[in-house]
Amino acid sequence: MAAETDPAAGHGGRELLRSLVRSQRRRLCAAVLLAVAAVACQLVPYLMAYLVAVELVTQASPDGGVLIRYAVIALVAIAAGTALMGGALAISHVCAYWLLHRLRQRIAERLAVLPLGEVTRRGSGRIGKLAMEDVERIEVFIAHMLPDAVAALTVVAATTVWLFVVDWRLALAAVAVVPLAMLAMRHATRGSGAWVAQWHGAGMAMNQTVTEFLQGIKAVKVFNRQTDTVARATDAVRRYVDAETRWGTAFLPGGAAYFTVMAANVVVVVPVGLWLYRDGAVDLPTLLLFLLLALGYTAPLTKLTGYGSQLRQVRFGTDEIAALLDTPALPDTGRRVPLGPASVELTDVEFGYHPDRRVLDGVRIHAEAGRVTAIVGPSGSGKTTVARLVSRFFDVSAGQVRVGGVDVRDMAVDQLMDTVAVVFQDPFLFHDTIRANLTLGRPDLDDEAVHQAARAARCHDFILALPQGYDTVVGERGATLSGGERQRISIARALLKDAPVVVLDEATASTDPENEVWIQEAVANLAAGRTLLVIAHRLTTVRDADRIVVMTDGRVAESGRHDELLRADGTYARLWADATTSARWSLGVSGERSGAHT
Repeated sequence: MAAETDPAAGHGGRELLRSLVRSQRRRLCAAVLLAVAAVACQLVPYLMAYLVAVELVTQASPDGGVLIRYAVIALVAIAAGTALMGGALAISHVCAYWLLHRLRQRIAERLAVLPLGEVTRRGSGRIGKLAMEDVERIEVFIAHMLPDAVAALTVVAATTVWLFVVDWRLALAAVAVVPLAMLAMRHATRGSGAWVAQWHGAGMAMNQTVTEFLQGIKAVKVFNRQTDTVARATDAVRRYVDAETRWGTAFLPGGAAYFTVMAANVVVVVPVGLWLYRDGAVDLPTLLLFLLLALGYTAPLTKLTGYGSQLRQVRFGTDEIAALLDTPALPDTGRRVPLGPASVELTDVEFGYHPDRRVLDGVRIHAEAGRVTAIVGPSGSGKTTVARLVSRFFDVSAGQVRVGGVDVRDMAVDQLMDTVAVVFQDPFLFHDTIRANLTLGRPDLDDEAVHQAARAARCHDFILALPQGYDTVVGERGATLSGGERQRISIARALLKDAPVVVLDEATASTDPENEVWIQEAVANLAAGRTLLVIAHRLTTVRDADRIVVMTDGRVAESGRHDELLRADGTYARLWADATTSARWSLGVSGERSGAHT
């Protein structure tokens, strides 16, 4: 089903809704026309009842055949109305689900090109709410509210004209309650924008807190913090419930008055109609017609009011979605440029995650092509930030980051991604087969290439030992594998990508000694013929690096080879001394520290 315009184009929630409707206007118009016809069919039984009353009152001997014909027409109209409404809803639902698919696709596409910092700032819970709950509300708007609302308005307008044509006095009695009900609704919805904003914000916070709780459930259990974390999640849910309750409480007086008055028009029509009938101003069939219509005249208006409340909720969600879609993407020249030798160079780089806090200050690093360059330093010194800038998860505030002699901002993003592979400290695996995770960057590879990379990454043997081998599904985030196994699979994935530059972000920081040996062997195979930039926590893993860069407080303190840095007796020498001292520590029976074991 082709869209005539981009259903996610525009600025702001209002324009987003308009663009969604415009993109499927032909089909939605068909759905609305069918809905109008369906609701019109629902009025036919009232007309038939009126004609039956005329026949009974005006004819001394009513014609049974005529009465049966009226009854059949009423039944056919009911059946036709049901069929027409079914057709309208079928068309509107097809449009709605297509638009939901396209909108979620656009959200995913936008997230893929946003700077990582922008995605992190919004949080997975908030983005999840946008992509699921808020998008789902648009389905209600497109599939139900739009055809129903237009049909209801059309039928109310047509019915009002019909009533005034039949008898203007009884028509005034039938519609007299509407202005009063609207005043009550105006009072009920006063300040509703602020209430909806609080409710929507509380929903965002609840999603974020609950998502965080679920993602950190292992840490919660290990550290026995169920009480605190459950309390935070419960508080978030309670705040959401409180926001919804306050909104409902504020709406209740005026809302109750509105629904009561709307249902009370028969209280006006009956005495006025009886008075006019007593004076001979109206006949009995006309009185019966108004009594029948008065009972159902305000029902479409009541439905429209309910849709108005839902529309406000939809608008807040679409405002958030539109803001995400309008967030500037990471600038991309789209130009694939010639690259020199696969070196990595940072020149006078300044960067901060927040404007008032600088993480890197005048950093200069040169990682030669085909060599291993390690970046070490205390926690918070800026090591991982360097890796993120090389991969262009963020853009520098000042200075330059060059890969292959070209500023990363001057080459196409996809060219940079083809040039740089990253192995994270906490590798992410999809809920898919091991083979699919290995070939994420190159899904067209044959089994031989996959197996060769797995052998080089020291993971082929444990994969074959799994129930379905390479076709084993690893679970969400690779939950069925150990941390070391996930890490080796991520290294094999980097090998298969065959990028000339590889960034290792503390790949062995959280592994056991046995896995560390296997990972080191895998890294050695990964480094062959490539430029390796290693962010290291354990200094022993990088002592043989071609160059070691030592960072402190966002600056380069010193650099050189291992032996040179030890002779310099600076920051690296102190870090090395601490590392070797801690390696000799052991726990005695009494729990006291013992440094005598070598």
